Amino acid sequence: MLNNQGIIEIKKEIRLKMQITKETPLNVISELGKECDQCNNCCKYDTGIVLKEDIPQIAASFKLTIEDFKNKYLVKHDRFNKQCFKFKQIKDSKHTKPFGTKPYGKCIMLDEEKGCTIHSIKPLHCRVCSTKSKFGEKLTQWFALNYLVNTNDPESIRQWAVYLQYNMPIQGGKLEELIPDRVKLKKILGYEILK
Repeated sequence: MLNNQGIIEIKKEIRLKMQITKETPLNVISELGKECDQCNNCCKYDTGIVLKEDIPQIAASFKLTIEDFKNKYLVKHDRFNKQCFKFKQIKDSKHTKPFGTKPYGKCIMLDEEKGCTIHSIKPLHCRVCSTKSKFGEKLTQWFALNYLVNTNDPESIRQWAVYLQYNMPIQGGKLEELIPDRVKLKKILGYEILK
């Protein structure tokens, strides 16, 4: 009979063998993203992507309207030609010489002592794209393919193609899988199809 530690080890082994694809269900991805140990390293150097559907719950927790919340805590962001948001960053001005402000900063939702102030309701990107996860880059690709890359937007596909020049795609993320029509794909990549 297995004890709790034995069960935990078996679950870890299953996770290591698991293949993440574009079609992996959100509930499975959410479990894999739970490896966050709240070390706050992600939040010290960048902020998560905030989708429109994430905003109402977080805004309500601050007792703010959606517009007031956006203005106070978010900046517009574009990823794979999709308009979304990121939390504002608090940039460290102590170590700016001689080059000026660093291009990164901590998430506005990070409290140095308490950690993430919205941990229980954090955006989907923050929940599933843990840098602590053994599946880190695969989870990031899954998120991008399911929430950011738009197969009906040629510019989105071109930006994904650039990303793939530096990253091995998960199953379902190859250009030929996203745009099976080779002639159409060639025209998109050659800027013959713009919209």
